[in-house]
Parts: sequence; C-alpha cells; structure tokens
Amino acid sequence: MAFGQNKEAPLTKFLDAKVFETPKLYWKPELDQGNIKALFYETLDYEGRPTRAFAYMGTPESETLVPAMVLVHGGGGRAFYEWVKIWNDRGYAAIAMSLEGHVHDEKGEGKYKHEFSGPQRVGRFDDIQLPLKEQWMYHAVSDILLGHSLLAAQPEVDASRIGITGISWGGILSSLVSGVDSRLQCAIPVYGAGFLYESKGHFGDEGDNSPEVIEKKKFWDPARQFSKAKVSTLWVNGDSDAHFSLNITSHSFDVTKDHAFMSIHHGMKHGHPPGWRPNEVPEIYAFADYILKGKSPGLGRITKQPSERKSVVKYASEVPVVKATLYYQKEPLTYTKLEGEKHPHPGTWFSIPLTLQTKDKSVAVELPKDCKTYYVNLEDERGFIISTQLIVL
Repeated sequence: MAFGQNKEAPLTKFLDAKVFETPKLYWKPELDQGNIKALFYETLDYEGRPTRAFAYMGTPESETLVPAMVLVHGGGGRAFYEWVKIWNDRGYAAIAMSLEGHVHDEKGEGKYKHEFSGPQRVGRFDDIQLPLKEQWMYHAVSDILLGHSLLAAQPEVDASRIGITGISWGGILSSLVSGVDSRLQCAIPVYGAGFLYESKGHFGDEGDNSPEVIEKKKFWDPARQFSKAKVSTLWVNGDSDAHFSLNITSHSFDVTKDHAFMSIHHGMKHGHPPGWRPNEVPEIYAFADYILKGKSPGLGRITKQPSERKSVVKYASEVPVVKATLYYQKEPLTYTKLEGEKHPHPGTWFSIPLTLQTKDKSVAVELPKDCKTYYVNLEDERGFIISTQLIVL
C-alpha cells in the first residue's frame, strides 16, 4: 500500500496481527548484565528478510506477580540495562529494546549492527516516501508492541498491569503506541509528544521539504492515535527543551486531560538520565505506582486551568500542596537559534511565587504587565510537581 492512501485510517489497520502475539526469543547469556537478561526476539520481516530486536529484560524477586514497564529509548540511544534496573529495583519487571537494529557489547555499551538488523531511523520521518512497511517508524512501533507481548508472556508478570515510558524519540513512540495498544494501563512520554509540526524547537523545523511531504509526515504524528485513546497518561517535559517546545506538550495534554496529568520541570535538561532519574523526575514513579500498584496517594490534579490575564487555578490533592510558582516570558513563546548553536531555544523564563489558598485549594494568578506566555507549577510536600496548561496571551 502506498503511504498516502487512507491517511486518516487508524494505524492498527496497517499493523501486522503478529505484533500482539508472543514473539520467539533467543537468550544471549554472554551479554547478560547481572540479573538482567540479554536476548533477541523475532520482529517483522524487512525487505523480504527476517529481523530480530536486541533487548534487556529483568524481573524483580517476588512471591506474587509483578507489574511491568516497556522502556523506549530516544534518538542515538540503545537498549539501556541501567533503565531496566531502576524499574526492577522498584518492584517492576521491564524490557528495553534497541529500535535501530543494534546489539551491544559485554558491558552493555556500544551499538553494533547484526545479521538480523532491521531498518535504522532516517532523520525525522525522512523515509516517508517509501512503502509504509519499509519505513522505520512502522518497524519501531511494531518492535515496541512485540516487546510488550514478550514481557506480558513472562510467568512472573501480571499482564494486566503494564505501562510504557519513553524518552525523546521514545516519547514520540510511547505516546503514539498509547493510542494503538489497548493493553497498556499507563503511558509516560518524556519530552516527545504529539503535534510535532507545531513545535517551535528542532522538530518544528521542516527544512526545505515541500508542503506535500510535510503533510505526509503527519501520518506519524502521535496525536492522530492518542487523541482518541483513554490510556492514563503523564506528560513530562522541561520548559526550554530544544527539540520539543512546551506548547506541543501542553496541546497533547489538552486533548487527553480527562485522563492525563502534566509535569513541567523548569530548566530540565534533555537526555536519557535526566528523563529517568528518580530524584529528578519522581512524578514518573509515583504515577506508575498509583496506576499499576494502586499505591496512594498519587499525583495531585489541576481541576481548573488558568486563562487570560487574571484567573484562579484550582486543584485537588491528597498530599498538601506547599508551593505555587508562576513561570512566564515577556514575549509569545519564540525559539531562536544563535550562531554556533545546534538547536534553537526559547527566551528567558521568569518566575514569581504565588499565594496558595489551602482551604479551597486554589491559587489566584495575577500576571505582570509584560507577561505574554505563562504556566503555573504546583508542588506538594513530597516535591512532586503538577503543571497547568501553557497560556499564550
């Protein structure tokens, strides 16, 4: 099928039914990292030949079935056994797969092609003119679904309690998959989101592509899938991310807000460790514990969003909220790439503490006269952050 046909049809109509079945696996004990097992699992044929994905999978010791997480790396990343261990240490089984046809060395490092390698990523959907089943995104999505199927089949795992998280490109993929894989109980995309063509950062730069090509690329925009889904979602980003500007995270949250939360970290760096360290993004683990373990209290929730120049933010939280902060810019959200810089970035964010009305759980938002763009963060006594939508005046 040519790419452009039936553009609005759900992606599930184009996927191979095999992705929801348990794939055959091949253990690679010589590449194990302690208790975390190395393996290959069979993936879809590519250009008429069989392929396999390399992965690390780990399961914590438990007398009962455990919840699990699917871990999706970003661009330039790999299957991170370190990430698996973080979740194992918190009582979750986890799988992290390599999505670009790589295998790693005895130390879990390096990226090497192997005889069953599938396609590699080509820029930002720059293989869009190829037949759908030859495009990297088609195989990346399929590999993730197969990884989920494999994880769910493990005898130690409770298949009814599995979530997904992804970082950067993994955020794109995990948010897209949340709209395709109804087996998932929660999704936690970090940085990457939907509405990529609206990004004022790196992902919004379409280069010299024609309008026709740009329109075709929208086939892979995650919002086309997750905007109609109901998977509990936590959107995580920083307010100055060079790739995924805050407006697209906010837009993604807006279309999912009846079942979603958002946590924006001021000045958050871009990368794998900043997107998974429990001390830097504790909301990820609290959210997963609440959804997959039933561990209360979970995150607070914004019950009334801000609007315009004067408004009241209302919230609900079992844990006392102790801090409210206004972050604002003196211009509409604008990204600029200075000479010698690789990626664009926004202007300065200014901050002002706001007064909490703890009795009625509200915050009055009064903006400085020069404010053009803003959002509000609420922080509870555990240090967990929930955020309002981005408002551009």
